[in-house]
Order: sequence, then C-alpha cells, then structure tokens
Amino acid sequence: MKRWTTIVLFMLLLFVPLRVSGAGSSALTEAVNKQFKDTLTYYKNGSVQILDSMTTSTEVTENDTKTTKTVKVVLAQGSEIRDNLFVFDTKQIFYYDADSQKLLDSASLSKNEDIKQFEKKHKGELGKKLSPLSFTVLLVALLLTITFPPLVAIWFYGDASISHRYTSKAVSMKA
Repeated sequence: MKRWTTIVLFMLLLFVPLRVSGAGSSALTEAVNKQFKDTLTYYKNGSVQILDSMTTSTEVTENDTKTTKTVKVVLAQGSEIRDNLFVFDTKQIFYYDADSQKLLDSASLSKNEDIKQFEKKHKGELGKKLSPLSFTVLLVALLLTITFPPLVAIWFYGDASISHRYTSKAVSMKA
C-alpha cells in the first residue's frame, strides 16, 4: 500500500505546473494571454506563465514621436494542445509598456543594453517545443507501431520458418 501511495504522489508531482510566483501583474498576464490567443492556433486559454522579467527605461517610437517609457520585458510561456494529447510549450519575449498597460512591438523599441542582455540570456529557450510527457507518448506510440506487427506475426506463425517450409516441400516432391 505504501508503494502505491508513493507512486501516486510521484505522478501528481509530474503533472503540477511549475510557476514563478509574483513574476507578473494581472494586466500584463492578460495582455500576453490575448497576444498568444491571437497568434497561436491551438492555444489553451489562460495557460500563460511569466517565467522571467525585468523593468527598464528605453525610447519608444509611436506615431513618429520618440518618448522615454518604462518597459517591462518578459519571457512568457503558453501552451498549445493538439488532439487532446500533444502539448506544445511556446516561449516568447514580450515588451510591455507599464504606463499605458499595453504590449509594444519590438520594432518600436530602441533596445538598450539591459534589453539586449535579457534577449541574449533567453535566446536558446525561445520557440515551440513538445512537452516531455507528450514526447514520451509519441515515442511509445512509435515503438508500438514498429514492434507490434512483427510480434503478432511471431505469435501466429510461431515456429514456422522459411527453411522449414522449403525443406518439407522439397522432401514431399522427391517422394
């Protein structure tokens, strides 16, 4: 009984999403959620996680006017679920204007050294990746697809080998 309890607790820990607490405000999270919803086809609404953030001041160009604004740069993750089985985690960097509470286009920013360092730090994490659990399901499905047909053939044709069939035909033809 104790062994099953340990196994169940371990499985629960695998499925609990890890979140960085206090990393983002609700307005920022809602803005990122809306952006993911608009850009990702199979996006799971509300799955935004703010993984890292920093606040800096930089020049922002809007309507041909440059102004210095406080910008929050965040690394956010959202999930896409395909066929209720495969989960893809997408990570992107967003630029959030803390004053007007809206997301900014990266082309409108004059990237200072802090923003460049943040982008360089998270460059390898960006993009869409299959979650570990979905990857395991995919590998098991492929393994079964490759190994199941030969196992069924062995089960039905057990000890009948090709050489046995040819030698028995050759003996019966000579007699």
